[in-house]
Amino acid sequence: MSRSMLASIGLLCLSACGGGYTYVPPAPLLADEGTFVETELGPVIGGREENGAKAWLGLPYAAPPIGKRRWRAPMRAMAWTTPRHTLNHPAWCPQMTNGLDGLFGLESGEIRGDEDCLYLDIYAPSGATIESELPVMVWVHGGSNVWGRAEQYDGSRLAEQEDVIVIVIQYRLGPLGWFSHPSLRAEGQPANFALLDIIAALGWVNENIAAFGGDPDKVSLFGESAGAHNILALLAMPEADGLYRAAIAQSGLPLSLPREASEEGDGARILGAISAAEAFTGRSDASPDQLRSVPFGQIVGAYADRQPATVIQDGLTLPDLPLDEAIAAHQAGHDIPIILGSNRDEAKYLLAFDTSFTKLAFGIFPQSKDKDHYNSVDNAMSSMWRLVGVDRFARTLAASNTGPVYTYRFDWDEQGKVGLSDMSDLIGAAHSLEIPFVFGRFNSFMGRLDERMFNKSNQPGRTVLSDAMMSYWGAIARSGAPDKGEEIQRPVWQPVDEGGSPTLIFDTEDGGGIRLAEEPLVLESLLRQIEMDEALTQDNRRCRVAQQIEQFFGRASSGQLCPAGVYDRVTSTSDDRDWRE
Repeated sequence: MSRSMLASIGLLCLSACGGGYTYVPPAPLLADEGTFVETELGPVIGGREENGAKAWLGLPYAAPPIGKRRWRAPMRAMAWTTPRHTLNHPAWCPQMTNGLDGLFGLESGEIRGDEDCLYLDIYAPSGATIESELPVMVWVHGGSNVWGRAEQYDGSRLAEQEDVIVIVIQYRLGPLGWFSHPSLRAEGQPANFALLDIIAALGWVNENIAAFGGDPDKVSLFGESAGAHNILALLAMPEADGLYRAAIAQSGLPLSLPREASEEGDGARILGAISAAEAFTGRSDASPDQLRSVPFGQIVGAYADRQPATVIQDGLTLPDLPLDEAIAAHQAGHDIPIILGSNRDEAKYLLAFDTSFTKLAFGIFPQSKDKDHYNSVDNAMSSMWRLVGVDRFARTLAASNTGPVYTYRFDWDEQGKVGLSDMSDLIGAAHSLEIPFVFGRFNSFMGRLDERMFNKSNQPGRTVLSDAMMSYWGAIARSGAPDKGEEIQRPVWQPVDEGGSPTLIFDTEDGGGIRLAEEPLVLESLLRQIEMDEALTQDNRRCRVAQQIEQFFGRASSGQLCPAGVYDRVTSTSDDRDWRE
């Protein structure tokens, strides 16, 4: 989920939901002696969630990456002998608060967290024992790779309902997790420290999960947005081989940045590591020791207005190839099941409170200025997202014989109205809204906005849809195929081939139900559709869509939608919104 979306939703909350919400950290669990487990590093005792599921919160999977260990590969955590009580979520990795934090009562723009943050949470069914050998699902959270933490995701209901072990991991964020600087490169360091953290967590799972009732040979990865992006990167990394057997990428994109670009930046959206180092040390050529001696708040603060480069083609952890090509090459013949999906209205998380698209009725309630224009831009951006992240990529994987690839689209948009704001129109099936359906939990997702988005009127339909999505996700964890092990008759989810195949649509019965649908997308036809859209004919609207597509996917993606002269004028007045977040 991007910072733009978070700020947008925060504005909606402030304008339509009222104030008075105070952040309260999650309460610690009560210790339960029945959760005693002996790990490779030492004994632990956890607790139980409200539904009876077992939980162990804040287990260290690596040593703190602090001091001389900053910007190095993670190291093994220190062992202990006295039983460790794992009853609290771990400290956040360093990050800057944003609009979504405001929904939970936190001020935006604050730097929070602790570099000692390489921990994970484990949720197991209430009856799990060391003999259970349950499938394992490892969640990699999103947040533009600059934001997010384990406490946002409660895996207890998914674990209990699907009889799986659910693990939520934390990893280094922002410039602490992704940093390509010449002095570190001269030292032999990689650039994708966060990816190495995730691999270290998977290594810990491989060594320890049997003691919690899990099967180390049945580990599936699932994640959303930046988390899905990172999972896709793991598919190109030999170091991760053997640590998972299936991958689910929710709204991910197979994109990466050349190392040179990550060091130099792009002058607008991405702050290069060389300029960042000068900002927080006073020297663009700072030594590794100088870089490692800076307080983390200064490092995170240097990126307040721009994004650090993430998923970098560093030649060490990832090859110097575009990520989609690297994945296809590495996974050829590996027979790894992969699910790729997107949400129908991905881009509405960017458009909802862009003042060129929306207005405030009575100064309070956000509404679209021109509904046709609003939905046309969303369709153009969301379709391009789907083309790059799902349809075209799935066909590439199928042609490379990587294993079965399944695709889906999430269409739920039954939020209804908040005052005079039509949430179904403004937000719809936007980026990240599938997450509560996958986890089966609709509270603590958007703070004070939860009861408005997920209300009594839409509860019956979304509960059925959530149960179905958990069932499909659980099936791939159990068997490697989402069409197996079903007790309820649902559409059989078939893998794609080189020519494509129907995608599975997730929606309630009121929205058409869970169904298979043909959705062939190719760049030429999509650009033609945008070109012919009457809602984009005036005021350089088509050129602005072209600009947004190019910021997201590169100049070649927009074809000839906009004459060069007009494009240049539009670009020169752009607010340089980061459409890739």
